[in-house]
Amino acid sequence: MYQLKRLATSLVLALSVPLVQAADLSYQYGDKTYAGKELPAAVRIQLDELETKVNQQRQDIIDQYILDAWLREKAKEAGKTPEEYAAKALEVKEPDEKALRKFYDANWERIQKPYKEVKDELVGAVWAESQQEKMKEVLRQIAQEKNYKVNLPIPEPLIFTVNTEGYPSKGSTNASVTLVEFADFQCPHCKEGSEIAAKVLEKYKDQMRIVYRHMPINPSGISRKVAAASICAEQQGKFWEYHDLAFKNQEKLDENSPLKLANELKLDEAKLKACLDDPKTKEALDASEAEGRNLGVNGTPAFFLNGKPFRPQLDMEKELIAAVESALGAAASATMPATSTTEASSTSTTTSSTPSTTSPTTSSDTSNSNSTSTNAPAATGTGVGTCNSSAASTAGTASDANCKPE
Repeated sequence: MYQLKRLATSLVLALSVPLVQAADLSYQYGDKTYAGKELPAAVRIQLDELETKVNQQRQDIIDQYILDAWLREKAKEAGKTPEEYAAKALEVKEPDEKALRKFYDANWERIQKPYKEVKDELVGAVWAESQQEKMKEVLRQIAQEKNYKVNLPIPEPLIFTVNTEGYPSKGSTNASVTLVEFADFQCPHCKEGSEIAAKVLEKYKDQMRIVYRHMPINPSGISRKVAAASICAEQQGKFWEYHDLAFKNQEKLDENSPLKLANELKLDEAKLKACLDDPKTKEALDASEAEGRNLGVNGTPAFFLNGKPFRPQLDMEKELIAAVESALGAAASATMPATSTTEASSTSTTTSSTPSTTSPTTSSDTSNSNSTSTNAPAATGTGVGTCNSSAASTAGTASDANCKPE
């Protein structure tokens, strides 16, 4: 039941060590050398994601070692073999029907198969989840008994300048927190993410605003036409109504949708058509897409909260609320007199004593913290899924079947 993966762990450790020097990374192109904040945003974001994954592996390696050592110590005290003690200490019950049903319902969007057809697989999945929770519980016990903590190196926080001027927004004009969303009207994950963001905005309507950025990556071409029409709807003061209606009719969007949606909102058709023919409309779309690509956006939705990539993993609503609270706290602290200022660097450390849920052997908590400033997930990896661009798919990023045009 309990088995150390020593070979895999050794390989991970061997691969992870060089990344401690990631802050010194640079490259030369032509006559110029790029390093640190001069590295392209798209590169910095991917390196940050890599460093986060490596930190998870670092935590995993140490957690596994400590867990093994603690179990051996306890086994010796109890006069049992390590295997006997581990079997008892990490024992979990066989999942019952109620647990299977709960897991099935919670993961229906990913499963989408009849319950009876996947029941046997569910048993293994629920058992593995229970085993993971049990190991986390034991590690928390170890943390209390032995004052166990892991100090992980953390990279310099990523903060980018994300243009919000001239783009549709809603919420407080004096907001301390700005959430920028790059989205595609044909992306189902964008629809879900937009609804969650709007729900959170209601909670913080006096302290937060949402800015919508166009990123029509769906190869059908329909998204781009709907996006262009939404720009024209904005000229008539109806962007958010058009936005909501487009997402509401997402599965029905076609070549005729731009005008259909406009007519449903009773927009001036002549003005809309003139706007669609205006080269400035295409230029606005192109500019939004270009900035998205420069910021490393290769899938939608992609979020930036006060300039920091926001990448919810499991529960976007909870994680966004936590990120907003963190940003509001940072804003409040910034208005208070400070006795000293310390700039974060890649050599700083974070202390973790509570494992996350990213692997059965537990790892560090890598949820995003976000500070204030519109200087700058998915995604990428947003907790609501990601629709990837065809370019990203060509480069080896898996596309979501749910995001493909009909």
